[in-house]
Amino acid sequence: MKKIVILITAALLPATIAHATEPAMRSALNKWEQQMSEFRAATQVARTEEQRAALKMPDGTDMAAEIWRSVNRKTGERMQLVRPSDYERMRGAKDEHKKVPSYEFDEPWAAPAVVWLMNHPQAFAGIYKGRERQVSYYANALLESIERLHYSNPHMAEVCAKLAESQSVRTYELLQKIYTRNQDLTSRANAAMAMCILLSNPTIQAAEGSAAMARSKQLYYLRQAVSISPENAMFGSTTLSEAAIEMAYVLRRLSVGCIPPRLKVIGMDGQPAIFPVTEKANLLFFWSPSEPLGLDIVRKQAQLAEQYPGLIFTPITVHAQQQEWVDALKEQGIVANCFMDDAENSGGKAYRITQLPTAVLIGKDSRILFIGYPGLPLQTALDNLFNQQNSTKGRIIINGQVQDEDGPPVIQPGSQPTTAPSASDEAPALRDMPEDF
Repeated sequence: MKKIVILITAALLPATIAHATEPAMRSALNKWEQQMSEFRAATQVARTEEQRAALKMPDGTDMAAEIWRSVNRKTGERMQLVRPSDYERMRGAKDEHKKVPSYEFDEPWAAPAVVWLMNHPQAFAGIYKGRERQVSYYANALLESIERLHYSNPHMAEVCAKLAESQSVRTYELLQKIYTRNQDLTSRANAAMAMCILLSNPTIQAAEGSAAMARSKQLYYLRQAVSISPENAMFGSTTLSEAAIEMAYVLRRLSVGCIPPRLKVIGMDGQPAIFPVTEKANLLFFWSPSEPLGLDIVRKQAQLAEQYPGLIFTPITVHAQQQEWVDALKEQGIVANCFMDDAENSGGKAYRITQLPTAVLIGKDSRILFIGYPGLPLQTALDNLFNQQNSTKGRIIINGQVQDEDGPPVIQPGSQPTTAPSASDEAPALRDMPEDF
């Protein structure tokens, strides 16, 4: 009898081990939530800024390893349509079905772990530090698991805000899938909000056909996000209603075709000034002396003036504390003219500056023609504004062929932006919703 019991136990043991990872995943996620609860509680009871600054948020690296171990076991193989890269297509490669490994994170129960790993990319990357190809492979596999299976899971509400940061057409299409095929209202509302954000990207706008079509869809998805979201739904670290109000402000005040806010700044002579200048072409340029590309553009103001006669170029540092830096650059003859934001960073907040440098091109009718990181789209907008589409002499952006004849380019794509101060400490009022909202 004992032998029979032993044989039965031995037969059942592998099956028990194979399914032991779901409890392990939930245990790890509960442990993380406990750590975050303790951190939030400690933050609330801290009485001074120094006490709050001394608290360290859990970095999640150890937790990422524990969660990953619970869902990364290979379970077999499956057939998948593999699309070659553009380079491979040029060499004759075609779409084909191949056998690829399947993992436990492909199982329906693993959706919470997939969401956690997607929301903590740095902690996940820390597991494979120095092995970037593995990180890329598994990150892509996790995204594929959402595209293939998890898109209908209610936990997708928790990952939409992170997906909105990717700025890729693939992610936009995935969010569309979540929006149309997920039955959870919070997931659908968050997907709509994320798509509204992504439609500000020129690449996504091009995929939709035009900027006008993209704006129309932005307004539609913004309405949907507000109308179908449950009360107090969260979008990342903020509420969805706060995110919607913020997006409405951007659509009404900081999109192409809108009249931007007026801002008051302080010149290098200590005198206040108000920009943009009416009935003139303005290029507001938010920058930092510590950022190489921004400094390179600001130091070549004379070249910009020669290239675009009549352009009011206004470099603005987003920190009033950078006055000493700018003064030093002026003494060295590096910067001829610059303006400072006020101590409250009012201009940076009004224009929602989140990366440096950021350029805002405004036409003579006081409407925005371009807003974003300086690159080829800014070059095109400047050339169109000054009717210089066919001119190559003195172009200020390298596009792969045209070079500045008199020296290095003023504006060039490819530099990494620097993080700017928080775009908004206070949410705009409901009156800032778009007029056609």
